Amino acid sequence: MAKTNYAAHEVLEVHEILTIKSASAAKSSMMQGLASDKKLKQLLQKDAAASQEAVKELRTILEKVEKGE
Repeated sequence: MAKTNYAAHEVLEVHEILTIKSASAAKSSMMQGLASDKKLKQLLQKDAAASQEAVKELRTILEKVEKGE
């Protein structure tokens, strides 16, 4: 596997996106309990799942950066 070098600003941007996606996942998960509309609950559930998947992917990227891969 080829080594990928990231610039400092790129790593910082990934951290910023990770923070936003984490907050989005938490908010969508919490709002599901407050929503009374079935379609809204489904949308919030899908958004929470998509945000959680994005968080996993971003963490994988940051782990690779830390390992120097």
